[in-house]
Amino acid sequence: MSRDTLTHIMESLTARPLQNLKRIDLHNGGEVLLHPDIPGMLSVIRKYKDAIPGRPVVGMLTNAVALTEELSRQIVRSRALDQIRFSLDGGSPEAYEDIRRGARWEKVLHNILRFLAVNKSSERPVSTEAICIVPPDVDPTAFLSPVFASLFEKFDKVSLRHPHNWDGSADLGVDDRSYRSIAATRRSEVCFLLRHNLVVLPDGSVTVCCNDLNGRGVFASILGRDFVSVAQEPARLRMIEMHRAGLRHEVELCRHCTGFYSHPERSGRPSPQVPGT
Repeated sequence: MSRDTLTHIMESLTARPLQNLKRIDLHNGGEVLLHPDIPGMLSVIRKYKDAIPGRPVVGMLTNAVALTEELSRQIVRSRALDQIRFSLDGGSPEAYEDIRRGARWEKVLHNILRFLAVNKSSERPVSTEAICIVPPDVDPTAFLSPVFASLFEKFDKVSLRHPHNWDGSADLGVDDRSYRSIAATRRSEVCFLLRHNLVVLPDGSVTVCCNDLNGRGVFASILGRDFVSVAQEPARLRMIEMHRAGLRHEVELCRHCTGFYSHPERSGRPSPQVPGT
């Protein structure tokens, strides 16, 4: 995404804000720290964030592979973020490297510990969270290896989550029965992500939710528009109505998706990742 597109997004949220906007997440599918202009993007966020009504939480999710010392200091110094979350799947170094192909646990651990030290020494540290995918029906206390458990004690929050299949466009072979069991009992409930997400892709196009990793649900562009009008687009509203009518299986994007049909703050199960606004 360019600075110009991000500036338009932030100006839109300031001039004609969405009601009850809770979060602005600076990521979707892909690694945010690979953006070539992190300092410039953070400066745009910092310029506008305090002017957005309701002061939504500004967050970032990263796998920390590219989290250098310089980037750590830039992120903390910018005061653009309220929260940073780290994807630390597997529960053990061996399982982590099996899931995160190409990543090396020792390097990631070093990067995160360095960030936590930089953050702790700041006058205004950001909130930190670890997100860990765990298999269904496991005892999390027994599942985590000592090195993971020790690291997790250093975060402000830890979220243990079950696997899910995203938009169902590929058979990933994941055990997502915990989410599907919820969906089966909520046939006329609108997916949490469809109700609460608007995701802007790098070119300004807007898709309905963060589960749409392949952009199959793009229905509008934010360029030249604002979020209030985009949220009322007939294509999006039709999807919502079909969910309410118990016809989500007829929505191409949602047909094979695990979906999220229980509010994460009220569910006793691991909560879903909810990127986007």
